[in-house]
Amino acid sequence: MNRTLCSILVLATTGLVACKGSEIAATGPSVAGLQGPSLEKLGGKPSVITASCDIATAVSDYRTLLGGINPNVVGEQPGGRREINWDAVPAANTNNNTFPVDFFNQPVTGRARGTVYSTNGSGFRVSDNDFADINPDYADEFNAFSPIRTFAAVESNKMAVDFFVAGSNTPALSSGFGVVFSDVDKKGSAKIKLIGANGHDLGTFEAPACPGGFSFVGVAFDTQVIARVEITSGKKALGANSDDVSDRDHGPAHDLVVMDDFIYGEPRALN
Repeated sequence: MNRTLCSILVLATTGLVACKGSEIAATGPSVAGLQGPSLEKLGGKPSVITASCDIATAVSDYRTLLGGINPNVVGEQPGGRREINWDAVPAANTNNNTFPVDFFNQPVTGRARGTVYSTNGSGFRVSDNDFADINPDYADEFNAFSPIRTFAAVESNKMAVDFFVAGSNTPALSSGFGVVFSDVDKKGSAKIKLIGANGHDLGTFEAPACPGGFSFVGVAFDTQVIARVEITSGKKALGANSDDVSDRDHGPAHDLVVMDDFIYGEPRALN
């Protein structure tokens, strides 16, 4: 199949659009379950960009939407965005299950990016071999969008990102969040749920499928309203006995997914 790009910027109320090759299908929004104030009062209807397989232009569009990239220094910047592509993670924190949850919020130049992680699993892992050291089959299933490192929770397919003023314990809000997923075989296997400062549900947004390739979903508001992002990355955790649906040589399998780049609006102090 000739894979072409689909990068479409739309209002959440008009539906998400995903593209793989020349096939375009409306996936529909998921901005249900709002509690308390409406989206308009919280920060306006979000803009959403999704793409599958050839995602480079969509990622570039999303970066432009959030603004210029900020230096990874301690302290709040007036606007723009920060990014994490995992390649700044040193060897001591790679290919093991002890990646520090606050690594990218430590008050050190190069690490201070205002994010802290949590999971119902046992930790986090950064990989420079597509997690092949966990399961050799993964070497043919996952790839890095920005080589060479990728990221996953340990013993879970779910994680959360909380925002802080970079390098501090001051809670913060972001205007947007986007993530690159690798090997989303089925629609609904990878998604992000955005939560406001008071626990308000700002919507759940799915990444389109691209078996063996990359998928992207990015959401942006006009103002800083996102306090927390809950990420679902696949249908099951990675593991030595956990097979992907693309692995036809084994028994029961699930749609396994890993993560690459996080792109998000500058975390600014919660007022």
